[in-house]
Amino acid sequence: MTLPQVSPVVRPLFATRNCRVAFSPLPPVDETPGGADAAASGSDSRLEPGTSLQATGPHPSLGANARTLAPLVGSWNVEYTDFPKDGKASRRSGQFTAGWILDGRALQDFWVVDPSGTNKEREVFTELFYFDPKSATWHVDSFDPYVSAVATFAGPVREDGVVVESHDLDPKATHRWSFNDVRPGSLVFRDEASSDGGKTWTLKSEYRMTRREDSSPSQGQPK
Repeated sequence: MTLPQVSPVVRPLFATRNCRVAFSPLPPVDETPGGADAAASGSDSRLEPGTSLQATGPHPSLGANARTLAPLVGSWNVEYTDFPKDGKASRRSGQFTAGWILDGRALQDFWVVDPSGTNKEREVFTELFYFDPKSATWHVDSFDPYVSAVATFAGPVREDGVVVESHDLDPKATHRWSFNDVRPGSLVFRDEASSDGGKTWTLKSEYRMTRREDSSPSQGQPK
């Protein structure tokens, strides 16, 4: 799933073919917790760094569509396996966390690859999932500051897991990201590529994940 090095380009943060950026505004000052005094003093908890983006669950407007992503919410241990062209698989360990943000209208995940070998620093990258109700499609924007890369994926709502595709990683190939074998305590992420229009797929990466003991599988489920 490591994104390739690319030349610096100037592009909007959420540059997609059909770009939609929605902001969920705060209520009027007199409706904030504690009223105008709280707003003036900056005591509104939604504005505190580290908590202002978080949501307790999916927004009601997502309805049953939220069930596609809800099983990902929580904290996981990850065993990363990448399969480069030379055939020598590389294995690393790390963590994965996911949670609802922006009043539950989107979900963000956060990947951590622990330092290993000659890599003295951890590698981190993140994805933002958001739903387009008109096309019934989940969109995913992936950001990897480690290699200065951005990619956009998309895929329809499915009952058997998360599957999204993109041409951003390679204009001559399709990359497919999927979360498979989803269970309360484990799941498998796969990055696959196809250069023949989806007739055959080559496994590029496989990440096996187990839920951490302090993470409940009920987190993030629609109410």
